[in-house]
Amino acid sequence: MDVTHLTGRVNREQIDMLDKISREEKIDRSAALRKVLDIGIHEYMKRKAAERYRRGVLSIGKAAEEAGVSLAEFIKVLEEEGIPLMIDAAAIDEAVKADFGE
Repeated sequence: MDVTHLTGRVNREQIDMLDKISREEKIDRSAALRKVLDIGIHEYMKRKAAERYRRGVLSIGKAAEEAGVSLAEFIKVLEEEGIPLMIDAAAIDEAVKADFGE
């Protein structure tokens, strides 16, 4: 894994929470920060793809792909975000082919 040093500012509450996570997970603060950052990035990508789907920029299959999740998981994301499914027959075919092949 290629690791780069990153500098940023965080507030006391964030440091306290990071230290709590570090203790609970029995890992050092840097590892805790990487773990939390990975989770945050994953959640951000799901929400961003859901928003692009809601605006009609992406099909459901492409949005799931952009979010890095399966179609079934992306449908759950949409449900959690309160975004209705907007699926037509062509979109269903595209998503099934993307997940399962021709």
